[in-house]
Amino acid sequence: MLRLEFLFTLAQALDDALVKAPPMGYNSWNHFGCTLNQEELLKTAASLKDLGFLELGYRYFVLDDCWMAKTRGVTLEADSNAFPSGIKDFGQKLHEMNFLFGIYTCRGVSTCEGRPSSRDHEEADAKAFAEWEVDFVKNDACWDPDCGPEQPTVPGSGICDIEGRRKAVLRYQRMKDAMNRTGRPMVHSLAGWQPWFAVVGSQLAHMWRVGADVKDWDGVYEATRIMEQLREYHGAQGWNDPDMLLGSSRGATLKLTPLQSRAQFSLWALMPAPLMLGANVLELSPYDALTYSNLEAIEINQDPLVTPAEVVYHNCPPYPRFVMGQRADGAPEFELHTNGVQDPGVVCGAHTAPNCPACCQGHGEGWCHGECEWLGERGNGNPDDDQNCVLSEKAKKKPAAENNPNPWQRKDLKESSMHQCQQVWVRRLTNGQVALVAVNFASKAATVDLPLSQLRLPWGDETPSILWDVWHVAKAPEQVHGHLKLALEANGGHYMLKLEQKSTQEEQVPEEVPERSGRSFRGGSRAKAWQQVCRYADMMLLLTLSWCNAGMLSCCMLTFHQATMLAWCAVPSRHSNMLSLFCANAKARCHADVLRLLTC
Repeated sequence: MLRLEFLFTLAQALDDALVKAPPMGYNSWNHFGCTLNQEELLKTAASLKDLGFLELGYRYFVLDDCWMAKTRGVTLEADSNAFPSGIKDFGQKLHEMNFLFGIYTCRGVSTCEGRPSSRDHEEADAKAFAEWEVDFVKNDACWDPDCGPEQPTVPGSGICDIEGRRKAVLRYQRMKDAMNRTGRPMVHSLAGWQPWFAVVGSQLAHMWRVGADVKDWDGVYEATRIMEQLREYHGAQGWNDPDMLLGSSRGATLKLTPLQSRAQFSLWALMPAPLMLGANVLELSPYDALTYSNLEAIEINQDPLVTPAEVVYHNCPPYPRFVMGQRADGAPEFELHTNGVQDPGVVCGAHTAPNCPACCQGHGEGWCHGECEWLGERGNGNPDDDQNCVLSEKAKKKPAAENNPNPWQRKDLKESSMHQCQQVWVRRLTNGQVALVAVNFASKAATVDLPLSQLRLPWGDETPSILWDVWHVAKAPEQVHGHLKLALEANGGHYMLKLEQKSTQEEQVPEEVPERSGRSFRGGSRAKAWQQVCRYADMMLLLTLSWCNAGMLSCCMLTFHQATMLAWCAVPSRHSNMLSLFCANAKARCHADVLRLLTC
């Protein structure tokens, strides 16, 4: 009876209108990890609001692992040291700021950090979440004996074959059903880390992770290679989730360079993927603040025409092709086609190699780790011979890649040497425009010569296009003889463009002044002029915030005055909120003249 009920409920996709566009918000994990602190978290929420991010759509404030006590009662309970006033009170404070409140649990026997999970307590915990007025539940995948890492006390663990996948789906289904029975609308976010969750994701949740944690630039590259294959499972019924945005601000445990952080944001915005900030908000750099508040990029991400973006150009090495489906009993089917793909070799520890002797590279035992072991005296009699490094017995029993219980990744294919390449993604928008993102993953600058025919523009490639540069960089791309020439800096160089059909009646169309509510440019020469104005305004603001952060108020006043006079293109409160916050963070006293500018 359970199996029949499971199949009936699984076949129904979630259609509660909670996520018609990708969710936007903040998650505590990348910065706070397991050291949550109620006071610092509320400061973070207040800073997000002061910066204008809540107004821009970053609504969800999500607590990750370690909010709960180390032992549970009938339900999960808050860690009293981290949340002395209780978790419900914390959520109420977020609601008073107009945020939506997110919380964390796990399908395994414990959370990733060893705290109590909701396994076999789904009904009680879902009721508690509803009572606490939770709006978002992140449901992780650690320590699942049926589909997770090996657990010494659990025979048969350490594999995720098709039966394990069926059980993992059933676990998430139980929490989904328990949440639905409470009657409170709550976003269900799965952190299952596997591409095959895309097949069943919309039947279980509103968004679902499809790969390992993104911790660096290599991780950004691999996430794009996964996402490019999952377009058909992505849209208003639910969203493939490539993981959080890293940012580049100081003090964060995980971060990218400023150029890379903006490239990641551009890609995620276009895909479109959930935009969950993971940066150190209390020390958010001016550059990151401008990145995450770019209204044009956010509008592209939230565009109601939810057609997923597609890769129209890349010169990257082959990546395993996912062949996926769903069995009659609901289990996700998952095969890998690897024709032309580099053999994964072995994991030596911190690096990979074609085989175990190659791990050593002349360093002997010191570099023989991971899936390899050093024979030493049991070897060939020569203690310095790299041939003493052999595949371990445990590695010989490693499950096939399709049944790997760990987060999906190919370490060998995401190493820097394997992504000396570029990608171009394209997506159609509701207003007839086309959005484009080009990214250089390579360590050297590159130019992509892209035929317009590859973009499959709705107005064809014969009609000239108008280009809007979302980031207002110094040098706009060139259109030459039906080609788009994109000059990309090394290690994250990128463009984010909007293309629009050039009207043959352009000269007779009245030119319009850009609207203050967003960056709207129409008409030929004047549109280009206003692009330059807005580019200059953003440059001035960036300098202003940097100076303000350093306490250089004389420069701050002058430059902000210039930026304000030019800020036709700004969200009305965005620039003033940013300046006010950065001046406060620098413990600087803004002159009365500056304060008058802030309110103009």
